[in-house]
Amino acid sequence: MPGAIRRSGIVGYTPRRLHADGSGCWIVGADGIAHCDHAGTVTIVESAPISASALTDGVLATAAPTPRDASSSLVLRTLSGGVYATVNVPADIETVSPGAGGFLLFMRTGAQGRIVAQNQRGPWCARVRLDGALELGTAWPRPFWNTGDTALVYVGAPLAVGRSDTRGQLLDEELRPIASVPFTSAFPPWTTESGTWLVMRSRALAHQLQDPAFAAGYDGTDEQFTYFRPDRAITRPETWAIAAGFPISLATLPGFDQVWVSTTSGTFATAHGALTHTGALALHDADAELPAIPTLPVTPPLELGDPDEWTQRQRVRLLAENTPQGLLDIEIDGWFPTTTLIVTFRVAGLTGRVCSRRMSVFDRDGRPRLWPGAPTLMESIHLDILESEGVRRLREKEPGPFGWIWV
Repeated sequence: MPGAIRRSGIVGYTPRRLHADGSGCWIVGADGIAHCDHAGTVTIVESAPISASALTDGVLATAAPTPRDASSSLVLRTLSGGVYATVNVPADIETVSPGAGGFLLFMRTGAQGRIVAQNQRGPWCARVRLDGALELGTAWPRPFWNTGDTALVYVGAPLAVGRSDTRGQLLDEELRPIASVPFTSAFPPWTTESGTWLVMRSRALAHQLQDPAFAAGYDGTDEQFTYFRPDRAITRPETWAIAAGFPISLATLPGFDQVWVSTTSGTFATAHGALTHTGALALHDADAELPAIPTLPVTPPLELGDPDEWTQRQRVRLLAENTPQGLLDIEIDGWFPTTTLIVTFRVAGLTGRVCSRRMSVFDRDGRPRLWPGAPTLMESIHLDILESEGVRRLREKEPGPFGWIWV
């Protein structure tokens, strides 16, 4: 696949989105749009970054990043015919979801109530049919303007859910909130052939619905989540499964009536035929059943020469530039591409103490992370300390190995 290796350490943030159907898999994100068929042939469809996307009935809908408070466009394309419709909307598209014969858009606009709230943007929703027809809803009233991180999904009716809210909002025909439901989705939901799946912390869902069944086996931490499909009345889960770890992704295999869940703790799956039942579904650890992920080689840029010798030269340079600012020593740990530096230094205001910090020399693609010039290494470290409550906080930290205060 073309593009940089992208993996975010931020829970809930996905640099790339995968949309699979009978043709293969669309890969959409910061590197644009690519398609991979079942023979492994990769086709580059678009190189410009994409901020939101969804797939239904063979139609891929995408939105590009736009300036705040600007109008934006939704592009509809198929694999065989390419772009066949561009739908202009009067607000910034935040999320796109499949729903009811087309797509549901959740947008932000400053056009409504700009005089009242200069720094806020109001929610606004729309439907886009598969033929490109736009049905613009009515902008939401002021009491709902603090809604954040929201996705609009279809569960028999449009439903707005978001991690910053304790309740979801059911929408009317004009796509305005008309009633709240006693659950939401703490992470972006998944629309599958078996329906829309939401996810909440098990403890929070059990508390909202006053039913301990939705937190069965709760281990006392916030790292247990319940994945669920709402019932037809949209009042409580109809089917649910509980897994440890923060959510990464969910998929269903309709041919096997099976659910797969990927979390920071591992990969889990139900037994075949589980989706034919309602109520709680049991998940088992599926990591042992998965093929090993191949190791991808990392090649340093040609201008670096030998990367380990380059690291030695950078150590000399950094010592010369930063010793007057309190740098004591730099120890090189490991080899390319996972080389790290252990930097030891003193900070004014911490008499008799030595601080240390570990930092990577290369990024995931083998490119240098150490830059020459301003800000220098110590200027950057001092700024980080200042922004995290300064020397006062360091005084409160327990020394680490060898008596160092790790920063």
